[in-house]
Amino acid sequence: MHQCDCPTLSIITTVYRVRDYLPQTVASILNQTFTDFELILVEDGCPDGCGALCDQLAQQDNRIRVIHKPNGGPASAANVGLRAARGRYVGFVNGDDCVEPTLYETLYQALQDSGVRIAACSGDCIDEDGKPAGLPDVTIRTPGVMDAQRLLLEAFQTGSFYGPLSWNKLFDIRTFRDKGVKYDETMHFGDDASVLHRVFEGEQVVCLSDVLYHYRMRRGQITQAGQFSPRRLDDLKMYWNWLCYFSAQPQRAAEYRPWAVVRYYQLFYTLWHLAHEAGAMPGIRRDFTPALKHLRSLWRDFLTNPHWSAPTRLRAVLFAFFPNVIYQAACLWGRLVKCFSPTERR
Repeated sequence: MHQCDCPTLSIITTVYRVRDYLPQTVASILNQTFTDFELILVEDGCPDGCGALCDQLAQQDNRIRVIHKPNGGPASAANVGLRAARGRYVGFVNGDDCVEPTLYETLYQALQDSGVRIAACSGDCIDEDGKPAGLPDVTIRTPGVMDAQRLLLEAFQTGSFYGPLSWNKLFDIRTFRDKGVKYDETMHFGDDASVLHRVFEGEQVVCLSDVLYHYRMRRGQITQAGQFSPRRLDDLKMYWNWLCYFSAQPQRAAEYRPWAVVRYYQLFYTLWHLAHEAGAMPGIRRDFTPALKHLRSLWRDFLTNPHWSAPTRLRAVLFAFFPNVIYQAACLWGRLVKCFSPTERR
């Protein structure tokens, strides 16, 4: 098997604390029906022996390249991979996930057929054993070719993750390099999404409904329900940046801003709730301060938002200025409703 100096695809996998899953991930990539690719394993200063494992895997297939670097986080590792990539197209696979054998053949062919520079597919969630995790799939409402930035509008409207992800997509690498885009290395949560508004600028995307990517949910991940890490607040930073970005676009502001405000409020409330439920609020309250200032600055948007009823508008304003009072009142009301519901009395 020859190692090509100019492969068609570069597949980047960042590696950190995934020793138990990396062989399966790599096997699923090497098993692709589209074979003209390089697999770049960026080992991000792993303390669990992943570096040596990467080197062992590279000895089995000449398409694997390994880059060892000091630990800098997932965005830092992805940027190293982007700089090293030699392919015309680039895809990303997390070090503990799995992909269908037809993933890159399907996405590549979609790009060739449509003439656009970004292709995306649907995905699902698996557990540590590779079984369905029972969580909603990552899907698109309407498959086909569309303005790429409308994927973020759909995220504002529905909370869909189809748009704000890198791992379910194949990109013409020029969408990064020609625009000088690199991942935000201060982000540890949402790092694969935070710059996509710039990647999407001026682009069309072909959206497929095929479920070709399997995202693994592991115990102890900061994305897992029942736990709360301050890093989860990176999502608020990301959605605030998107809100500001689209508000400054004359051709998009009128449509995008009201939905971005809705999503920012919903996300803030959800994270506030999860922090309380996890018992983390006493230690993390101060971390909410910058986002709370942003939330309060939107009070006029709350009062005029066309996507909310009058009671919801008022509740959003009150929560922004009195979050503890309104949250505790909502919890009390929820308990009362549950207590006096016919179902509960039976």
